[in-house]
Amino acid sequence: MASTVYKGDLSEVTFGKECGFVLRHGSFGGLVFTVDGSDRNKLNFSGASTGFFDSSSNLKYPKGMLVGSELRIIGGGSFNLDDHATTGNSYTIVENRGTTLILDRDLKEALAQASNAGDELHIVTVATPTIDTGMTYHANAISADESVLTDQFIGLAATVALPETKVEVRRSHIVGVGRDVVIQEPQRFSNTGGSLETMMNSARWLYYSLGREVVDIPTTVMTDPSGHTKLDIAAGDTFVAYTGTMSNEPAPGDYIIIADTTAVDFPRDQPAASSKKWGADGTGTDMENVERNEARRVIFVDKTLTERRIHVEEPFHFNHALANYTIKRVKYDTAASNGSPNFDTTAASFGTITNRQSRLLFSGAHLPTFTLESSIRTHDTGSFNNSGEAEAAPGSANDSKQLTRIWRGCKVKDFSIAADADAEVKLSINFDALYCYTDTGRLEDSNKGDRYTAHRMFENTANSALDRKVAGIAPNTEKPFFFYNGQISSFGVNIAQVTNFSLEGNNNTETLYTIRGNSQAESRNTAGDSLEQVPFGGSRNANLIIEKAMEYSMSMTVIASDPLIWHEFRTNRVHNSTEPITLTLTKAGAGNNREEVIVVVDDYIITEAPLPIPEDKGVIKSELKIQPKHVRVISRDAFFHM
Repeated sequence: MASTVYKGDLSEVTFGKECGFVLRHGSFGGLVFTVDGSDRNKLNFSGASTGFFDSSSNLKYPKGMLVGSELRIIGGGSFNLDDHATTGNSYTIVENRGTTLILDRDLKEALAQASNAGDELHIVTVATPTIDTGMTYHANAISADESVLTDQFIGLAATVALPETKVEVRRSHIVGVGRDVVIQEPQRFSNTGGSLETMMNSARWLYYSLGREVVDIPTTVMTDPSGHTKLDIAAGDTFVAYTGTMSNEPAPGDYIIIADTTAVDFPRDQPAASSKKWGADGTGTDMENVERNEARRVIFVDKTLTERRIHVEEPFHFNHALANYTIKRVKYDTAASNGSPNFDTTAASFGTITNRQSRLLFSGAHLPTFTLESSIRTHDTGSFNNSGEAEAAPGSANDSKQLTRIWRGCKVKDFSIAADADAEVKLSINFDALYCYTDTGRLEDSNKGDRYTAHRMFENTANSALDRKVAGIAPNTEKPFFFYNGQISSFGVNIAQVTNFSLEGNNNTETLYTIRGNSQAESRNTAGDSLEQVPFGGSRNANLIIEKAMEYSMSMTVIASDPLIWHEFRTNRVHNSTEPITLTLTKAGAGNNREEVIVVVDDYIITEAPLPIPEDKGVIKSELKIQPKHVRVISRDAFFHM
């Protein structure tokens, strides 16, 4: 008999990147967007038939998933009255369904105004999950198969706390109407308190904690694209534009690497020296600046117009001038072809990663946001919709009562890495979210079903060796790092007697509410239940999440064996990047080129170094307290992009 309650073993949690997108007039087979003939706050799509749209011009985005996302318009054609660059106008999406976007207020353009060449719609990245061009939109929930690219493994999570929605209630007493509350109305929503504690098997969450990633160009790549004419890439772009015909063009699912030797600085006190560029002159801990090479997954290649665009899964962090970059191409393979990282399981070299990828993570001006998906059900079955599951119909004896929620606009507030000498390395993060989307397909009056197809990591997402690589859990790479396979150096020497280590970082994020009206009537079924995936058009949610001052602190316990630590402390010397604290973690194995993470702490001061004499007459331990200014991470792993 199927369970009738929700259980932890029937729950799934996955995550994915966030990436805005650009809808150009004429793109995706001939897109036209038009102001509705009766409502100036409504845009209708027509003419598109490929890529981000199906053959009926339905945008391949789950119904209601864009609620709260910001829309900006480039009015180079007929939409000049709403051109963001000249007017500053921006809009909030309060509804999206099929061929329609509904905005929080009227556009400046006239009723029935159609787009022309030069007009573009920009959906901003924050709170916009990366589009999944394989999804299916349908007016009926039972015939839909909606999803976004929340297809990534969250890691070896020991505990997960979801950022549950809380409601602030406004309560008022009225003179002359007794002592009880008379007016009680719900006000704003918050989605706070999210946390993950993982047994660290990769540095992936450190990317979302710090904010910047550059990769070393792999030794093995596919044949480079050629024959096209390059165009500049600007920081924040969600595509690579080019003209002409591209040979060896990347396909959706491939990865491109923008190989750019232009130096970019990471945070450090010392000025950069020549021949110390990470990626060009080495990939060690003593590098002083870095090549700005970036890797991205390809979502779709649109060749409808003269300017063609390779759309990717996440915005670029850096500017890339056309004269400075080339495009490299790689993709995951079940073995080691096409530059694909691959875990060697042969006895003599077990643990070696063929095509091991090296990357550098460091703090940036802003943090990438991410989307977290959670689904729960009463028994082990998939979504009831066009995806193929047929035994979990709403109201049937086998109803799984699936509930799928998606938190958008998540950003890491703080993180910590901790390890003891005899335990796995633990990585903890705390995060908040802006919006919580809920699949309401089971509440619709007819043709009920799970409109959104929930990702189930080992059932429909990473259910093959190849798909496990794509999802970030390549076979045999799921083992955690252990501290006893690690090594710590400081003050220019190795420290052998460290018993535990802790590093914390605080991004001091703040969620902000702004005044955003929503004049749309609430959609409800005949029983009065709300069918809105994000209530009130997102107008009661925070719509900004801002990182502020970054602060690090660290501690480690050292068994004292010489006076070095005391002398370093008592002289109160500032230790610059020439003598960093490094924590090196390497996974066990028989071969070379195994998975490795190196945490580098720069420009630090020791603030406490006590040497207490223990009552039990045992070893003297010093609990060092250290204040770093900068942290960066070198990871050598089986990912193309974190």
